[in-house]
Amino acid sequence: MDGTEVTADARVADPPTPASLHAEHYRDLVRMAALITDSRTAAEDIVQDAFAEVFARWSTIEPDRALHYLRRTVANGAKSALRRRRADRRRLYVPVPDVAPADDAALRAVGHQALLTAIGGLPARQREVLVLRYFSGLSIAETAAALGIRPSAVSTSAHRAMRTLAAFEEELR
Repeated sequence: MDGTEVTADARVADPPTPASLHAEHYRDLVRMAALITDSRTAAEDIVQDAFAEVFARWSTIEPDRALHYLRRTVANGAKSALRRRRADRRRLYVPVPDVAPADDAALRAVGHQALLTAIGGLPARQREVLVLRYFSGLSIAETAAALGIRPSAVSTSAHRAMRTLAAFEEELR
């Protein structure tokens, strides 16, 4: 041996450069960020930002610690992206108070009109019994007294009227 040969133990690896770090570790860092964020696009942005930060601070970073710094920067960027995504989702979800639909008044008016039309089609006694009994809230005895009929006639008229209205409701469906 003439002294010019270098053994494997004596060989010292060259310190990494920004270009060599990018060439060797870009894909692994993107994969790491994508696994954390579940988004390839976000992962690529995070890794590019991390490399930009490392390159900007290259003079203050120990070259042997640069890969560690990159990994940590990517992990922190991915966690920040998840926090932003979570905050965005919270901002997007605004619980809406239970309110009537915008067309509720119109539908109610149509429903009322249909009900009034159906009630208008009833025989006079049934219509009178329904109005006094259910809309005015009178008892059977009070309705009978108001109409001058027996209480059993009030019950019969109310039953027949309700059966007719139920049939009308079935037709509407």
